[in-house]
Amino acid sequence: MYIKTLIIQGFKLYRNQTQIEPFFPRHNVVVGRNGSGKSNFFAAIRFVLSDAYTSMSREDRQALLHEGVMVAATLSALGEQHKLIGFTNLILAPQSKSSDNSNNRFPTGHDEVIL
Repeated sequence: MYIKTLIIQGFKLYRNQTQIEPFFPRHNVVVGRNGSGKSNFFAAIRFVLSDAYTSMSREDRQALLHEGVMVAATLSALGEQHKLIGFTNLILAPQSKSSDNSNNRFPTGHDEVIL
């Protein structure tokens, strides 16, 4: 399987929902200027695929949220209705007929898998 689409919102640099696609089954290259978000792009993928983020403290997890989301949380404390929202979705697709999810490695009942 390969990454088909990456959707990020409220995570580090990505305040608004950002959908990054298409990815190709074999090789992909990420290029950009300094400060354009390349490291945050890979951090979002690691966030979904790695167990390293599960043992983080509350403060460390909040540091992953875009600072605009944190402003909304502060306004919420002042009585306005806002929620902390930050997410990363990874959509995995079969690379070929032989590498789909038919072996039920991800028990979703679908060929594509959303993490």
